[in-house]
Amino acid sequence: MSHPANPSASVPPPDESIMKRLGYIRLLHRQAITQSYAPAPLNFSSVLLFHDVMEYFFIVAVAHLGDEGIDLDIPFSKNVKKLRAADGNRLSYIDAVRRVGDYRNGFKHGGSIPGVDQVEETRRDVTLFLENNCPRLFDIDFADISMLHIVPQQVVRGHLKTGRSAVDGGDIQAGMAKVALAFDHLMSEWGNGKYLPGSAFGTQRFDFSGGYHSSGRRVEVFPTPSNSDVRSATNSLASSANKAMDDFDVQLETLRHVLRLQIAGIDMAGYARFAMITPHISMSMNGQRDTVDGEGQLHYTPENYDFCEMFVVKSALQLGESDFAIWMPQTYGDWDRAREAMDANGGRLPDDMQ
Repeated sequence: MSHPANPSASVPPPDESIMKRLGYIRLLHRQAITQSYAPAPLNFSSVLLFHDVMEYFFIVAVAHLGDEGIDLDIPFSKNVKKLRAADGNRLSYIDAVRRVGDYRNGFKHGGSIPGVDQVEETRRDVTLFLENNCPRLFDIDFADISMLHIVPQQVVRGHLKTGRSAVDGGDIQAGMAKVALAFDHLMSEWGNGKYLPGSAFGTQRFDFSGGYHSSGRRVEVFPTPSNSDVRSATNSLASSANKAMDDFDVQLETLRHVLRLQIAGIDMAGYARFAMITPHISMSMNGQRDTVDGEGQLHYTPENYDFCEMFVVKSALQLGESDFAIWMPQTYGDWDRAREAMDANGGRLPDDMQ
């Protein structure tokens, strides 16, 4: 299927569905790049991922342009030569598709393990292919594709979009505040309504508020000794014991917080950096959450914001896959409602129980 060359032809703007898939492609590309920089031989499999990125990019381009002359059952390396941009010309860096395809097929089907040179060449070729063809096919630079479209949690996505707008406008401090609130909301919502077994007759709630929980334990000196020296010694001992318990509670809360993150599957190395360079979250008595700039403000840079944004995007996708909601009774009245609902539903609790 041929198209007349028309350099002035306009590229149709991508809709929300296409932008969402482009965001996923950019995420896969970044994952492939990260994997490609791993030590050999851990980076060799990035060749497979890079090839998948190019092929998926091509499939989305066909869906966007509506080119019915493309048969997706034909091998990608042959099909890509048929696709034309809006100007009527073939895509750029077609030779890159062949080279990457050769490395991929040799690895996947021929048992030929790629080396470091092949990995570096693949990373360069795929990046050039995406960066040069994305504006021609979608009228957007590849680097400008937002991965925020693929964040499934609406409130988290809203915080990130507001933060990105602030950073693009030069206000990195406001952007950092929004990305911190995005992660805080993400974890709060994921932990909402989830429990762990506690004692034989109780459960332990997930509490992702990040607030400090004091045990209320105190050592009281009673009755007060009449001897001044004894009274002073016992008061000093009680004060030391109270301080030790307070310190223990602080450490225990840190361990609780880390455990919750690990159960959720959060990348702990990434979280350590994220927590160090983003504002702290302060929660008022009425539940209002605000950000407080700490030492991290020394590192409010566009590059660090990009890292934090990507960390939240990856965490949102991770938690989106593992999230669930199970209705549980909270009061005796809820138990009564549950029994009535089960009786009316053939002995099974309705899926939409509220």
